[in-house]
Amino acid sequence: MSNETILELKNITKSFGDTQVLKGISLSIRQGEFITLLGASGCGKTTTLRIIAGLETPDNGNVYLNGTDVTTLQPNERNVNTVFQNYALFPHMNVFSNIAYGLKLKKVPKQEMTHRVEEMLELVQLAGYGTRMPSELSGGQRQRVAIARAVVNNPQVLLLDEPLGALDLQLRRQMQIELKRIQKRLQITFIYITHDQEEALNMSDRIAVMNQGTFEQIGTPNEVYYHPRTSYAARFVGTANLIPGRISRIEGQTAFVDVSCSAAGPAVQLPACITGRQASLVRPGQAVTVSVKSENIRLQKEPGSGLRLAVIEKNFAGGMLRISLDGGTLGELSASRQGIDAAFEAGEMVTADWEPEHGVLVDLEGTDSQSRGPAAAGREQDA
Repeated sequence: MSNETILELKNITKSFGDTQVLKGISLSIRQGEFITLLGASGCGKTTTLRIIAGLETPDNGNVYLNGTDVTTLQPNERNVNTVFQNYALFPHMNVFSNIAYGLKLKKVPKQEMTHRVEEMLELVQLAGYGTRMPSELSGGQRQRVAIARAVVNNPQVLLLDEPLGALDLQLRRQMQIELKRIQKRLQITFIYITHDQEEALNMSDRIAVMNQGTFEQIGTPNEVYYHPRTSYAARFVGTANLIPGRISRIEGQTAFVDVSCSAAGPAVQLPACITGRQASLVRPGQAVTVSVKSENIRLQKEPGSGLRLAVIEKNFAGGMLRISLDGGTLGELSASRQGIDAAFEAGEMVTADWEPEHGVLVDLEGTDSQSRGPAAAGREQDA
């Protein structure tokens, strides 16, 4: 992946009627990068993709492709292609003709066109399928054809609009691996949108978590998962417990936070790590929120220095055991374990705590990454 910027969004706003869908977002994307716009329905990710493609025009702001302002250019005037969830293959054309369609429009010589189509079929592992019709293919195969058709023209940027959403779980996971392999081989910039955190974490070089027309956080999968900057990012990417408290003391890079399960009950001190950017923003006596992933909650039966909680229930799904805990005024908390664990039963009291590095301070003023304006966006890109 190059450090060269291939695509840049600057202060993009977009409204439909009285609803503001994008609120001044900015983002720089590097050549050869796989970046995912991750968020719930209605957060603005599809509108962002359509603006990049030229299918929508922003109310304000600019789109730059390889340094050129393409904000007002038509879709066919910018070297960008899109892969949709519904494949959008021509049903009356065979696989070869579907892939070759864009090359025919560009009047590419027949011999070169044949070579490029066959090269694409090899790339998506469909060699020998050129004469088949879309109706003769599985969902995964049709999606591979759609990808081949999109990349055969060598676009600078490939946009992928929830392309795996119609596939079953096993095939979707297989296609995640295939997509990443194709992207790495071609070194084309991929901009992928999804609401599925697993897809984002598995495939992306960076993830932009979107919420209500802003970027909550932009970072590597590791950064977004293990070091969320906002409570929204903490809960949307992975299962996080958000625990309010007040800093009692600070020792080096660790803040000790007073946390209580009841309004009148005694507080216990639990740790949270302080990152470099947070050091000047935390002080004793400050009210804070600590995010702890469910898999990092430690449980033991004996009383200790942690929170005393009652087990509500246990649920087993997908190789993971989820333990629900009654946190009193903290609400319901959760811990998770790999495999089946019968050590804790419903109604039993347990002690919960975590290692200092697993407690993350979120929503601190100055470190939240919501791109509500140019300054916030700039901070995020430089992070």
